[in-house]
Amino acid sequence: MFAVIIVILIIWAVMWAFYKFMYPRPPKSMMPQKGDVVTPRTCDFCGNSLAEYRGVLETKPTSVTTNTAQPSAGSMETDSNVLFFCNYEHQADYHAGKVYDPNA
Repeated sequence: MFAVIIVILIIWAVMWAFYKFMYPRPPKSMMPQKGDVVTPRTCDFCGNSLAEYRGVLETKPTSVTTNTAQPSAGSMETDSNVLFFCNYEHQADYHAGKVYDPNA
């Protein structure tokens, strides 16, 4: 009986060390900080959902927004005025006129 308990404890310790090595905690800089918006948004280029603090927000120029719907009186920025991208590559590809291909 004692040998079974020792073997289980050894297996538990080895598995614990394996998971600590294989799946370390991300750095604190990657975690949301106080004041970050953690609601998911959809990327305007690829359509994937990502927390707002992890992506890139871009406000459309005023020349583009004057031809579209105006923001409500309560908020200066609405979803029609703001573009959201997963990363800077998607932002550059969107402005270059590329089309997202998920199989590429």
